[in-house]
Amino acid sequence: MKPTVTLLAALIVAACTPMASIPPGTPEAQARGAFGAPAAEFDYPDGTHQLVYPRGPLGTETYMVFLKGGTVQRVEQALTDDNFYRIQAGVTTAEQVRRMIGPPSRVVRFENLQQFAWDYRFRDTWGYLAIFSVMIDDRGMVASKVIARIESSKDGGMNR
Repeated sequence: MKPTVTLLAALIVAACTPMASIPPGTPEAQARGAFGAPAAEFDYPDGTHQLVYPRGPLGTETYMVFLKGGTVQRVEQALTDDNFYRIQAGVTTAEQVRRMIGPPSRVVRFENLQQFAWDYRFRDTWGYLAIFSVMIDDRGMVASKVIARIESSKDGGMNR
């Protein structure tokens, strides 16, 4: 029973600890211990190692933890308007999208277009809940993208 309680306590601490609170210089083992297994990992030619942490299936944040030499260099929230604008149709690959903003929260196949829609829930610059959809063609290239708000007000319409 005690190991179960310890595991539960660790999961609660990880869920409550903001990713952005990991300061540069934190050892990799400590970061992994606090936040668990990443959803994805990427290596870069300069020796940088990237850990990807989406925050829940319906979460609005995905954190990228960049490590070098076994220590945290920086932590970034990836689901931002600025990152979405950097994704370009006909230029950006599916692999680059994964490295930039992580795995999608939902994937839908459109056979008639021979494309997949990768959907990401996020809070836009003004705080509204929105969906970023990026269309990936069968060649693995971005075909198009769109952002749609799914809230008409920041409070979800509760205070009208």
